[in-house]
Amino acid sequence: MKLFLVRHGEAVSSNVDPERPLSEAGKAVVSKVGRHLKGLGIQVEEIRYSTKARARDTAKIIASKIAPGMVPAETPGLKPNDPVEPVAEELEQEQKDIMIVGHLPFLPTLAARLLGESKPPEPIGFPTAGVVALVRNDEGVWSAEYQIRPEQIKG
Repeated sequence: MKLFLVRHGEAVSSNVDPERPLSEAGKAVVSKVGRHLKGLGIQVEEIRYSTKARARDTAKIIASKIAPGMVPAETPGLKPNDPVEPVAEELEQEQKDIMIVGHLPFLPTLAARLLGESKPPEPIGFPTAGVVALVRNDEGVWSAEYQIRPEQIKG
């Protein structure tokens, strides 16, 4: 099973819009990341996102690139300060490849929990629109496969 953890793109400030949807720059970067994921052949059976507008916008843009026609699922329990344990336990039972679009500190905390660490390993980071790919082997052990930082994508 592969799990793709994606931090939402850059959002507008709450002064501009209290819902904090993606900014125009955020949309452009997320679109670039989505195209890159498509180029890598990334496929998932489900995309879940938190109840926040910036996560929804990010999930929809990425879905439009890697899985046209897929409708991402708004999923409770993925907000910034939600506990990760219920999500981690659910993921331990999953067989399909999934993408979760969320926030700090939830995503790095979830990654650390799955990797059996007290905090995320030093090389793993979650910049806006960043992606971390985790894989679970047949013995149920998770490992970090790779990460994508938007600034490393050419074009």
